[in-house]
Amino acid sequence: MDREALSRDLALAAALARGDAAAVATFEDVIVHDIRGALVRFGRDTDFVEEVLQRVRVKLLVGDAPRIAEYRGHGRLAAWVQIVAIREGLMMIRATSREVPGDGELLRLGVTEPALARSSRVHKEAFTAAFHRALAELPERERTYLRMCFVEGLGTEEFARLFRVHRVTAFRWLRDAREALLATTRRHFLAAVDLPASQVSSLMRSLAGSLSVPW
Repeated sequence: MDREALSRDLALAAALARGDAAAVATFEDVIVHDIRGALVRFGRDTDFVEEVLQRVRVKLLVGDAPRIAEYRGHGRLAAWVQIVAIREGLMMIRATSREVPGDGELLRLGVTEPALARSSRVHKEAFTAAFHRALAELPERERTYLRMCFVEGLGTEEFARLFRVHRVTAFRWLRDAREALLATTRRHFLAAVDLPASQVSSLMRSLAGSLSVPW
């Protein structure tokens, strides 16, 4: 990744956190312009897009401790802001439609499989706690990817169009997020229970089956 570009992004984020007028103008001209194009892919009207953008501005740039200061340069600033915007868009859609499930649906993916249903209450609780903890430890970007795919039901091609990447890239992002979630869940679960490796593997296979990335 271009270190100079990341350094510029960090400087821009710091300036935005200070309320620098030139930085805000750059944010509007470059980042908001690109995000607007991504939000159009939700298939909603202009009012929806502008409302999401306004919420993003308020969340990231307004207040005594604007959230833009949380940007750490682990990826491009525009991509980081786009994730925030997409999450805002999903929350707006969820708020206006009872048919769109909440984040709890993603959490429940780890506790509804038959193998887990046959386990003891203690093991169920330990596995559920491990899954919740693993999900909470995922970076926000990966949580958003999983939610869009497994809760909102977005297919890989739709996901790729939304982020303007190749289908193979979209598949890789989803696969990596899924594998990170499963690996961290397994680590926390193993640390919490005294179970044969075969039983742990069985439970993890059940979870993996509920988190199959669509190709």
